[in-house]
Amino acid sequence: MSRTLTPVRERVAAQRERVRAAGRTHLYTDLPNELIVAIDRLKEERGVSSRAPIIEEAVRLLIAKQQGT
Repeated sequence: MSRTLTPVRERVAAQRERVRAAGRTHLYTDLPNELIVAIDRLKEERGVSSRAPIIEEAVRLLIAKQQGT
């Protein structure tokens, strides 16, 4: 194993542990390109640095709608 990869893997592992400690989980999924374009447009409009808050809000809204709240 390359010596340069080990620090990267350690940093990634540490980041994943911080995410878990914060009560969050990574979710990996494929989405159609048109959804990604729409998410990126919202991301730019809102000035957020990643797609995660946009997707999180969309999922929360869907769940609230389904639960009738």
